[in-house]
Amino acid sequence: MGLPSYDIDFEKMVGHLLGFVLKKTKRIAWLTAATKPLRSIHDDFLAYTNLKAYEVKWNGQTIKLEKLLQDKFGPGITVTNNTAALDALTIGDGIDVGRNIGTDLDVDSYIGADYTPDLYNFTVRVPGSISFVQSEMQAWINKYKLFATTYNIIIV
Repeated sequence: MGLPSYDIDFEKMVGHLLGFVLKKTKRIAWLTAATKPLRSIHDDFLAYTNLKAYEVKWNGQTIKLEKLLQDKFGPGITVTNNTAALDALTIGDGIDVGRNIGTDLDVDSYIGADYTPDLYNFTVRVPGSISFVQSEMQAWINKYKLFATTYNIIIV
């Protein structure tokens, strides 16, 4: 599964590269064949980004904190980093729909209008079958979490 921010429509790209006058069947076929190695590299890149997106969800804090909370409050508690909103990040040129970040309006870096950053750095999911005092769990999390990270607790 590719991330939508990195999808490339190679057929559309070939059409844009040739222009209106040069669109002949032979040239389209030649340019399509010429972009085949680029397609292969792009597929490898998507596989790599999917792997890294999975790895980013786990770090030392989430693993240790999850184990601590399971030992203290019960099994089934999970801690995950919030990285899903990063998938919607799009950067393009000035014709893209979005908002310009920064004060210089000539900069060609735009963030997509659909991008909403996560309010929390990680989420603690607690099964509904576990009875706990939320303030006590918050105290344990605050004691062991990294400084300046935010979190939310969801009962599932």
